Amino acid sequence: MKRLVIFGLLLAILGGGIFAYYQYGGSPEIKREKYLNNGRDYIKQSKLNEAIVEFRNAVKADPRSAEARLLLAQALVKKGDLRGGYGEFVRAVDLKPDFIKARYELAMFQLLVKDLKNAKEHLAKLREQDRNAFETRYLAAQIALVENAPKKAIDELNEILAKDPKNAKIRIDIGRIHFSLKDFNAAETAFRKALEVEPTATMARVALAQLYVATGNQEKGEEELILATKAEPENESLLHVLGLFYRATSRLDELEKLYLDLLKKKPDSIVAKKRLAELYIAKGRLKESRELTNAILKTQPGDIDGLFFSGRLNIAENNRPKAVEDLTAVTRFAPRFGPGFYFLGMALRSVNRVDEAKKSLIRAVELNPNWLPPRRMLAQLHLASGDAELALEQSEKILGAQPNDESALLTSGTAHLKKGEVQKALVRFRQALVVNPKDVSARMDIAAIYVVQKKYPEAIGEYEKVLTFAPDFIDALNSIVKLYVAQGKRADAFKRAQTYLAQTKNPALVYQILGQVKLGGYEYGEGIEFLKKAIELDPNLLQAYLFMGAVYATQGKFEVAIAEYEKVLAKNPKTIPAMMMLGILYDQKKQHQKANEYYQKILDINKNFYPAANNLAWNHAQHGGNLDIALGLAQKARESNPNDPNVADTLGWIQLKKGAHLTAIGLLKESNEKFKGNNPGVLYHLGMAYLQTGDKPQATETLKKALASGMAFNGREEAKKTLDELTSKRS
Repeated sequence: MKRLVIFGLLLAILGGGIFAYYQYGGSPEIKREKYLNNGRDYIKQSKLNEAIVEFRNAVKADPRSAEARLLLAQALVKKGDLRGGYGEFVRAVDLKPDFIKARYELAMFQLLVKDLKNAKEHLAKLREQDRNAFETRYLAAQIALVENAPKKAIDELNEILAKDPKNAKIRIDIGRIHFSLKDFNAAETAFRKALEVEPTATMARVALAQLYVATGNQEKGEEELILATKAEPENESLLHVLGLFYRATSRLDELEKLYLDLLKKKPDSIVAKKRLAELYIAKGRLKESRELTNAILKTQPGDIDGLFFSGRLNIAENNRPKAVEDLTAVTRFAPRFGPGFYFLGMALRSVNRVDEAKKSLIRAVELNPNWLPPRRMLAQLHLASGDAELALEQSEKILGAQPNDESALLTSGTAHLKKGEVQKALVRFRQALVVNPKDVSARMDIAAIYVVQKKYPEAIGEYEKVLTFAPDFIDALNSIVKLYVAQGKRADAFKRAQTYLAQTKNPALVYQILGQVKLGGYEYGEGIEFLKKAIELDPNLLQAYLFMGAVYATQGKFEVAIAEYEKVLAKNPKTIPAMMMLGILYDQKKQHQKANEYYQKILDINKNFYPAANNLAWNHAQHGGNLDIALGLAQKARESNPNDPNVADTLGWIQLKKGAHLTAIGLLKESNEKFKGNNPGVLYHLGMAYLQTGDKPQATETLKKALASGMAFNGREEAKKTLDELTSKRS
């Protein structure tokens, strides 16, 4: 009786509150639905972390809810937690075996991770339940695509259209299959039909844009992207499309205004922040993009898009290790996001992890076969690492889609040249010139072919045309001078370089060339004066220092030269060129510790003076120093000037000593190519690197080239001894 009284009192006090209890707090089903609704709302707002919390609460409230498990699985996969998502998909199917949507999602996930066997088993069960269900037909189409049966996939999708002719998504999928088969007309028809049945089908416009861009119609592609963006400014699935395919600055301004206005209306809009962050990267406004990216990651730590932007910004800001770290996380959490693999490949290439870069780019190509930038970079990497056949394979695929792709024409031409197919190479280079008559690279390559053919006047003519289009392209001048010298016309070589002084914005390099011409004619006094002038104008000219040091060594004038440079330092103790020459001269005298003192003094004044860092690294590596210190110095020199072949040689030699053989080969091949195979010291290092990887034929050939030059170089005796051993074993 007492319990009834108490219960009655509670009812009176709460005044109907018992209804609220059952509605908002008591029933597991009601709790579950509340959490699920909250989660769905967060998904609409692109607040993935918050949505996952709500879906987890729903599962706690009702652990046997297959729907809650499914929604949690979808959110986890979207966030990149594949393992967690997979577990929830499995539980959803276990809880409700006839739950078609859950089984379909599990099968699609298994396709994602290339588990074709289990995906096909789920397809068989779906066919038992409902052969004509959307999920059954769609899964069958996806399995057909994995099995390389595109026509079978189209048949399955057409079965869906027979029941649902206004399904724009299916028409887009059919269009994309036609696109992959290079049936561009059928693809365009399918995308246009999707827009007919659903005028707001934004992804149909994106697909059209990608089709137009891939087939060379950039303008129409941009037009479709703008229409798609304006139709659905908050559609997050449109993210990255503009950033990857769109370059028209004037329209970017228009889009910027669109998203700034959206951000004013919705200050917390993550989509607007993401769009602006990507637009600012495209426009080179890195500081503003960084601020937005940091805001995204502060709100949603670990957000894939935020990490993607951060990785791209780190590439632009030259923070290469952090770029690799960010983009590795992106690819781990979003294994089907092609752009993540593309930019990761770019970042890996920048830190000379060439093999890993190739793998990443290959994955980007697999995910987006019709997207050309990854193919371009992959072709260039194959070419740089000596894989002419693979470079041709990629460049020819690009040319199949875009016959006038300038980069692919050049890559194809160079690959043919490496294979000894001179006429095919000339055809490609001339095609590149038709596309762009001012193409410096194509003319340089054509000139190089003429040099090989000993057609010197024709080669000089091409180099002169290069200078017409690019007056400061010093390599062309240097090539002209070398050709005159090769023909015994040293006076003409000197005169051509001298006349160039009046038109160049970079006289330091011209003075260096003039110095080389004089030194080659044994006119050491004048040669040194020109080199001094070059260093006065540009203290970073490592090659000029090396030439001067070699001359003094040849003349045996070490003490005279040292006295001259000591006088300079007496007047100005922080004169870097004088300290650099003293370091080189002491190296020539084999007093490496004394040389190191000068190199270190330079770095104490200017830590980014890469010639000193390079030489100090070399001395540590060669003369009993610390290899780890050597590596750090060489990497610093490489960061300061990634294009200097001397630095690539130093870093490659150090990597070889540390056992990083493949990395060493990549660097030494790069150095050798930039020296055009004319530096015997680099050839010696490359030959030894090949030997360490067990590639004895390449080692033999490369060491032979080093010794055939007849020039003196450090390691000549070891090169000869090693070559003798290799050839004796073969015989």
